Amino acid sequence: MRDILKARAKAESRKKSGAWRRTVMLRAAALLAAVGMLFALTGCQETTDGSDHGFSYSLTANPRNLDPQMASDNNSLLVIKNLFEGLMRIGADGELIYGVAESYTVSEDNTEYVFNLRKDAKWSNGEPVTAYDFEFAWRRAVMPETKSPTVQSVYCIRGAEAINRGMAEPETLGVTVVGDHTLKVVLEYPYAEFPLQTTLAVYMPCNQAFFESTGGHYGLEDDYIISNGPFAFSTESTAWNPDNYVRMMRNEHYSGENKCQPRILYLGIRQPSTDYYALLDETVEAAKIESENVAKIDASKYRTYTYTDCTWGILYNTAATGFENAYVRQAFSLCVETGAYENYLKDNTEVAYDIIPPATKLNGVIYRELAGSGMKLKAARSEGYPLLKKGLAMLERSSMPTITVICPDDPQVVEMMQQVVQSWQDSLLLYVNLEPLSEDTLNNRVAIGDYQLALWKLAPSKDGPLTCLKLFASDSSSNPAKLKSGAYDYLVEQASAKTTTEDIIAPMVAAEKYLNDMAVFFPMYYETTYYATWKEVEGIYFSPFDGTADYCNAVYYGD
Repeated sequence: MRDILKARAKAESRKKSGAWRRTVMLRAAALLAAVGMLFALTGCQETTDGSDHGFSYSLTANPRNLDPQMASDNNSLLVIKNLFEGLMRIGADGELIYGVAESYTVSEDNTEYVFNLRKDAKWSNGEPVTAYDFEFAWRRAVMPETKSPTVQSVYCIRGAEAINRGMAEPETLGVTVVGDHTLKVVLEYPYAEFPLQTTLAVYMPCNQAFFESTGGHYGLEDDYIISNGPFAFSTESTAWNPDNYVRMMRNEHYSGENKCQPRILYLGIRQPSTDYYALLDETVEAAKIESENVAKIDASKYRTYTYTDCTWGILYNTAATGFENAYVRQAFSLCVETGAYENYLKDNTEVAYDIIPPATKLNGVIYRELAGSGMKLKAARSEGYPLLKKGLAMLERSSMPTITVICPDDPQVVEMMQQVVQSWQDSLLLYVNLEPLSEDTLNNRVAIGDYQLALWKLAPSKDGPLTCLKLFASDSSSNPAKLKSGAYDYLVEQASAKTTTEDIIAPMVAAEKYLNDMAVFFPMYYETTYYATWKEVEGIYFSPFDGTADYCNAVYYGD
């Protein structure tokens, strides 16, 4: 076995010149209304290294559940990201760093990992964090009675899916406690990105004794939560006031690779449309910004962060009558010309040329820089009809069934899709229905395969090209296209089994090219997410894929 991750040196806090600094005056009345306690964001002198600041950020709704094995909404995941820490974590620059683990080794075939845990890792109540906490958490996640909404993320561990389906006992899960501070994990298949997988909420540890003491209320109230991450809930005051705020204090028992810089993280519940104004009136130091407000941001006062993290396109149900044939799908894709829809794109979107979003990184490098760009099928409307007839002949059909494409019920999107539908009708001599749906209904229809064509958003839950590619694997229970292809599965397996960028990139590119060439998903446009912070703020990690923000390394260089 070989050690593949070297200890990283801690990044020194960068100090800012006096020209950068400005005085931030927070009105006492506004502060009291937002925080509810005078000491929460006042009373301490800011330090010269930027630490000890009290930060504020916004939630869009009350967190539903702060049990990491049960949470799935973005607001809950944001809180969990700051309260908990897995074996690995994401650093301030988006790099993978050690969390509770201090090192790990992996077998040559990438199916067995041994994680060595820090001996000084503790829960917020002072109890040690051990390998047993991870074993208990992961077993609990896969137990059928838990009904974890994110359990599929654990299916890469040997036996996880069988246990979750009631076909095996939890004790058969491929997780073994070798000692208090050593955890062995055996996977169902080679997976070089498994360490990155352990940063997901469902992989967070759970103290069994504390869990059982909550009487079924774990994660539902602040009194029923202990944490092992940079922040913790205060035991002396209300930390989670439903529909109002979540307030976290620095976890004094935390001893991670990077020290927790802020004293306090206050998360107020606000309407998303008010974030921009909360930033301007200094209620928050950072905010997610709507595309229409990005141009208004004063670059002399604020930093902006841009993540092109989603790809919208035509998703084909490869199990639907007619669309099981690649020639038929290609015929539809070839008839979608960029000029037919680009004038209808919103401000935060742009024409897409590939499936995997531009913000995606592979081993710390932008994937598109390694893989190249321009893989999607080039429009050729004159070739569409002959391909359609060829596909129908192979299916021994004389015509296509009634066709309906589903799309979001946004008026601008509907108008855009009307142009695409017209292109199909003109080029393929078919009548195509357009059915606008709410976001939830559309996603549910795709999930159960109740569609033929869909304008669908590929929005990966975490970084890495494999997150996108594995979605379309035959054994993926979340496979949106219902694709069953041994050739594609082989490419994904090859990419999963490799470790170095040089070995990984070829099968990844081939897999993405397969999805394009076989017209499984036709990329139309990218969507961009924007964030902004005060100019004096650094170190906040905005996750471009799950909509969360990690404040462990956040610093403020103001007066």
